[in-house]
Amino acid sequence: MMTQKRSTIWQWFIDGKIEPVNVKAAMLLAYPHPSANKWQQLIANILLYLGVLLLGAGVIFFMAFNWDALSHLNKFAIVETLFTLFIGGFYLANRARKKSSLQPNLQHEPHEAHNPHDQHNQHIQQTYGWSLANAMLLGASIMLGALLALVGQTYQTGADPWQLFAIWALLILPFAYIAGFDLLWLLVVVLLNVSLGLYLQSFASVFSFLLEDIQQIAIFGLVNLVIHLTFAIAKRCKWRGQLHFNCPMVEASSLLASVSGFTWLIIWVIFDFNYHYDSNEYVAYYALVYLVTMASLFVWYRYRSPALYPLTLVLTSMSAAIISLLSRELFETSDTIAAFFIMAIVVVGLTSGCLYWLKKWHQQFDEMTMLTDKKASNSDVKQEEDRS
Repeated sequence: MMTQKRSTIWQWFIDGKIEPVNVKAAMLLAYPHPSANKWQQLIANILLYLGVLLLGAGVIFFMAFNWDALSHLNKFAIVETLFTLFIGGFYLANRARKKSSLQPNLQHEPHEAHNPHDQHNQHIQQTYGWSLANAMLLGASIMLGALLALVGQTYQTGADPWQLFAIWALLILPFAYIAGFDLLWLLVVVLLNVSLGLYLQSFASVFSFLLEDIQQIAIFGLVNLVIHLTFAIAKRCKWRGQLHFNCPMVEASSLLASVSGFTWLIIWVIFDFNYHYDSNEYVAYYALVYLVTMASLFVWYRYRSPALYPLTLVLTSMSAAIISLLSRELFETSDTIAAFFIMAIVVVGLTSGCLYWLKKWHQQFDEMTMLTDKKASNSDVKQEEDRS
């Protein structure tokens, strides 16, 4: 957002709409420097979440180190007490936040106090962002996982390791939805991926169908793609729980995992392909899945929902596939020096081409953002004129 605003102002300066002496003032007006209160809030949030994570890790390591010295009652008492304290802390913090939102906050800066848009953003940040209540839910989620592991180790339930992470992810789903917070949703996604990996490592089958390694990679990519699409669609649709899925970190990480899985898949297909085997029709299916997925991501994030990060991942994946295909064909020849020379030229060419197109798309996206902001500002002016 900061880069878009400054790029817009700089474009206005180039077009002559802003005088040179007013450029700095316009930059500060569009994105003012953080005040001392904001710096204090940032440092406080970092220390708060770091303390919650260290407390959770400390309890787990304490239980593991003193496993033989502590009785079953003491182990459960420690974990359940901390879990109860975190839940109680969430209730109190959420109650205090609701009370403060009903009363006018006179401690805000003057330009923030009279700006309804800034007040709305601050309310969203306090509810779904890095708040004390969400920190308590994060601590409760960690303690819930520790409690599940404690039950399994104490009573030797005989459950597989993947079930621990799957049940853990399922139980903290309400916490993640209530908080609508990146870290909690990211914890759920990580637990689901760990559970899937452990399940495939243990059984290598789905609904009694045995899976090869290449099929497991495809499943990993598809699962993370579904997670990414779930958050992307839920965030863009107008419904009651829209703000609970506004998690850019989860969207970015799940898309990265998905594209990495599909890239691994196509590289496997390229080097495993054999012209003399009859089973190559399955290889063609995997290649088709890869091409369809990459093409769909490219079209969606180029035309429907313009974004540079997904396009960068798609271009990087396609470049890796091209280099892998070329390297296989070249290194089968006897002249390895010429093969390395051609590969270097291709890598430089692909990198330059990707950077050129990304830079061009970035400029187009900035122009689209400028037009959107201009239409929004004209609409606001028209509404003010109608009111007057």
